[in-house]
Amino acid sequence: MGGRGSRRISDWGSTAQAGQQFVVAGKKGAWTAVWFSGSKVWFYNPHGGNTVRAHGVTVVWSGATPASPPVAVYGSSYPDVSEYPAGLSPSTQAPLSMYSIPAGQAYVATTAPHATDDYFAGNGTVVTGGKTVYTIQYNHRVALVYSSDVTAK
Repeated sequence: MGGRGSRRISDWGSTAQAGQQFVVAGKKGAWTAVWFSGSKVWFYNPHGGNTVRAHGVTVVWSGATPASPPVAVYGSSYPDVSEYPAGLSPSTQAPLSMYSIPAGQAYVATTAPHATDDYFAGNGTVVTGGKTVYTIQYNHRVALVYSSDVTAK
């Protein structure tokens, strides 16, 4: 995080795709900064020619204060272990260890918040959790953040 990109397939850190949506973090002359992979990243954007303003999007912000802890970023969204009925083996998840959203940063949500869930193909059971997550554009992919960890605007 915050370093140079690498050639590792799991390194999301240095690539943006055309058509993605980012939140503007600053402007200086012909340069525009966006929040990308937990960092403020600058690109050349004379007269705004390399960007298009988005309308009607939801932006999620991390941290209420600059001292707030970073928001964890996930690749899956399963219910809490206690929400699984007896006899079903809970799926587990962990935050993506290389990535988080520092306080004060913002990212574009690609969907409304939705409940955590898990599907068991063997018997067709769906377990729906009590927490909700936003799908956000993070780096050049999508990721998940718990809606309780962010503020949506």
